[in-house]
Amino acid sequence: MKYFKTKLIAVFVLVGLTFTSCNDWLEMEPISETYGDVFWTSESSVDQTLAGAYSLLRTAMLTGNRFHTWGEINGNYMRTKTLTNQEKFGTTSFPNSSMGEMQWAPFYKVIAQCNLILHEGAKLDDDLFDGGTDGKNKLLGEAYFLRAYTYFYMVKVWGDVPLVLTPTLEVTDAITEDGFIINVGQNPEKEVLEQCIIDLKIAEGYLDYGTLGSSKWAVQGNKGSVQALMAHVYLWLDEPLASEKAADNVITKAGYSLVNYTDSLAVVNMFVGRSTEGIFELNIDYDQSESYTNSGMLHRTVYHPYINNMNEAGSTKHVIKSEVDGLYEETDLRLERFYAYWDTNRPITLKYASVIYEDEARFQTPHGISNIMLIRLSEIVLLRAEALAKLERYGEARILLNTIRERAEATPYVGSDSEMLHEIFLERVRELMGEGHEMFDRIRMDEWEDIGWMTAARKEQRGYYWPVPSTYIIDNPLLRQNPFWATITY
Repeated sequence: MKYFKTKLIAVFVLVGLTFTSCNDWLEMEPISETYGDVFWTSESSVDQTLAGAYSLLRTAMLTGNRFHTWGEINGNYMRTKTLTNQEKFGTTSFPNSSMGEMQWAPFYKVIAQCNLILHEGAKLDDDLFDGGTDGKNKLLGEAYFLRAYTYFYMVKVWGDVPLVLTPTLEVTDAITEDGFIINVGQNPEKEVLEQCIIDLKIAEGYLDYGTLGSSKWAVQGNKGSVQALMAHVYLWLDEPLASEKAADNVITKAGYSLVNYTDSLAVVNMFVGRSTEGIFELNIDYDQSESYTNSGMLHRTVYHPYINNMNEAGSTKHVIKSEVDGLYEETDLRLERFYAYWDTNRPITLKYASVIYEDEARFQTPHGISNIMLIRLSEIVLLRAEALAKLERYGEARILLNTIRERAEATPYVGSDSEMLHEIFLERVRELMGEGHEMFDRIRMDEWEDIGWMTAARKEQRGYYWPVPSTYIIDNPLLRQNPFWATITY
């Protein structure tokens, strides 16, 4: 292993992780440390550590609503009411180098949990698991899926990131004999994505398709979510043929179906979570203390009457009216199902509007209970359409594009094949606005014409990725700044 030596002048303390529950499957006593033979004795050891990984992923994505900033606010269709993150990202006027959106440490906590499972859990005897070898492999498959999802998401935000596949079990795994920290540099983006595919192929062999209505549906990894993630990773690797095949498996074999948009309650329930369309979601369960309150997406996107006694000033994320005018046809059902106040200068999304009050009698202390949609079926249908268009199989791509449009009672796309990829991008905006996809779609599809700050020079320097915090680079000289950010002071 290559390492850079930094002399230690501090005392090292091993800190355990506390876990919170996700659903019925996670109803077990939390643990404070995952240490050696004392802990790794049974199936519940793996269960608890896996529960911790899901909880840590939720924390990494939802703290400060970072998933929305990374995937949406830097784009062109949603903004905050004050200085927009797009303006910060576009003009490089960050308040400081340690702002939460730059931090990748929370994701490495997820990866550390998965590495522990794949190292320690894999050594347990198969007979300790309900279902024997198959039961054990299903838990390992979820760990492979979560590790792949986490690394893929990090690549979408930062590009090159350190690839760590083994757990830190002893102090000697992190420190040399002469007392120096072992640092790790970034791996190329392509190498990280190829490792994601390796993990996902293992997970695909270990996991079954999910069962609609089960407690695990959409909120835990299964073969369908694995194949959906494969479709994404392959497109990021510019392998549309493999992406199309993976997406087709999701659409035709995994048991998902599109929600009926003529049924307004069905749409509300889709965003509450675990619908027929849900593939992978961050579970938000009030009864399990997972709901979000003052700083969550509910409070950031809606106001009265959707939250009692909250005025417009309290809602900070909204649709940019000047950019979305003309985006939807007047007959498009999504105008009514997805938004409120569309005819004002400040439309809001209703995708996070489901609420429970602690004091139901007086409508006090609201909690948002909408799951966070990370992957859903309509998104994969459009992803497969994108892969088909890149393969110049335009007739098949057109059918899938129009499947999504016709569900919303929008007129079918009848434009040219040459404009189809751009139309697929716009349809993804219409369908997925607010769900954290726009910026990543722009990177993958090279859609920058309406983003004023993305110059040719900045794109050449991969200026669509976020900077590595300067504090990380100071602490670990093997890390390098992303090319664009290395040229400026922020």
